[in-house]
Amino acid sequence: MSEFAAILLTGGSARRLGGTDKATLNICGESCFVRVLSALQSATEIIVVGPPLEVTDERITFLQEEPKGGGPVAAIAEALSRITADRVAVVSVDVPLVLGAVDELMAQWRPTDTALVASDGVHESYLVSIFKVSALRVALQSLPTATNASMKSLLAEMNYRPVRVSNPDMLIDVDTPEDLRRVEEILRRRAGIGSAGI
Repeated sequence: MSEFAAILLTGGSARRLGGTDKATLNICGESCFVRVLSALQSATEIIVVGPPLEVTDERITFLQEEPKGGGPVAAIAEALSRITADRVAVVSVDVPLVLGAVDELMAQWRPTDTALVASDGVHESYLVSIFKVSALRVALQSLPTATNASMKSLLAEMNYRPVRVSNPDMLIDVDTPEDLRRVEEILRRRAGIGSAGI
């Protein structure tokens, strides 16, 4: 697989989860951060935008967007100055079942692509995506401001292509307690009902 970097976004407010830090949210014995990080094993460098955590992975650099809480586009813009690869995966920390999705996007990349966005066939997950770094920089410069800009507005500046992933569960966002219960049930079902150490 060709080299790529990754930007992992961990700084969301999680209002509908009572302000819980999604990165450290425990799901069946593992944090969201650890689960999502496992989907980025092929990345050569990983910029985590959000509060620092204790890690041993030497590929990881932590930073914080300015102003803090400026949203995903501001976070991407902040991280992009550190990226040296030609392509970068952008993933949010609240998709704990994302393992395999980034690899599927990379496998679908064509030389003419500037951006790929994961899709479940109905909805597009803007924060499970891969960008050509040079094209992403141009798109960011086209926005009036990155602060509080939407991913939709950023992608409107690019000729992106949606790619349907093999399992829609990969793209479940944990935004509410109901989402969390759904993900936990999927993990328990995968491991076998009543199994420990999921």
